[in-house]
Amino acid sequence: MSSIKSTFGKLNQRKLKVFLLFLLCSFLAWAISKLSEVYESRANFRIVHQNIPDSLLLNRNSNRLLTAKIKASGFQFLGYSLSPKSIVLDLGGVLEQEGEYFLTANTVKNQMERQLPNSVSLMELDAPIFYTDLYRVDFKHVPVLPKINLRLAQNHLLKGPLKVSPDSIRIRGPKKHISKVREISTVPFELNEVSTNFSRELALESLDSLGNIVIDTKKVTVSGEVVRFSEKEFVIGIKTRHVPEGFRLRTFPDHITIVCKAGIEQLKDLKTTDFEVFVDYDALVDKKYLFIELEKKPDDVFSVRLLQNRVEFVLEKI
Repeated sequence: MSSIKSTFGKLNQRKLKVFLLFLLCSFLAWAISKLSEVYESRANFRIVHQNIPDSLLLNRNSNRLLTAKIKASGFQFLGYSLSPKSIVLDLGGVLEQEGEYFLTANTVKNQMERQLPNSVSLMELDAPIFYTDLYRVDFKHVPVLPKINLRLAQNHLLKGPLKVSPDSIRIRGPKKHISKVREISTVPFELNEVSTNFSRELALESLDSLGNIVIDTKKVTVSGEVVRFSEKEFVIGIKTRHVPEGFRLRTFPDHITIVCKAGIEQLKDLKTTDFEVFVDYDALVDKKYLFIELEKKPDDVFSVRLLQNRVEFVLEKI
């Protein structure tokens, strides 16, 4: 008896599975038939703006969806509902009236029709005018500040300042926003044990926290010339200035030693005559000493150090 019930149970389960399979196939056939039909309805499109005039800026929070009535198959409507199609709108010919910027429905329609597939017909737009969330902006150039932590190898120096290209960039935005920007920094970067010339492309830090500001340049190149240095001593005669008429000023000593730090190759070409030091009798603050000042040195040496900064003197009548 139990075996008979078990047999009937298996038959019923098999019939149920066959029924459900036919039901599913029937539903799929019906759904495919319906989705293959052509309908007229509204669909949303994701807007991508391009060719925005330099004098205008698009609000970051602007609506990026456009609704239009189209004629398309059910499959296409299903695709649009799952993932709206992107439509590129060219704003190069945007019109302005009383501070508002817009495109006519015909302009938008022509642009959309060129981008929709042949199987989709654009019936109508929701409004005769398509307003854009554009607003007029100001321009400003700000310097770029390289934010580099540079550690040079031993006995190496940076020849001149870091070079930034471009050294300033243009920013665009509302006047009240860009007026807050004095400079813009690169993202932090670190270089260690540098012994050769270097060049790095660095991104600029974001200004998003200051409002709707657009940075025209996203990256800059930072470079530097690194040279190996050494030191060399030069003995220089001391010149005098503003000596009273009828007198002669003698200093003790009349020569001093200076230490010049420069690139090794450059040091080979330096001469004593490339440097000049002097004392100024008009700058006398102590009856016993005159302070030595450096008057002349080559522009591209790293440093010049006087081994002494004052001398004794005697004013002799001629």
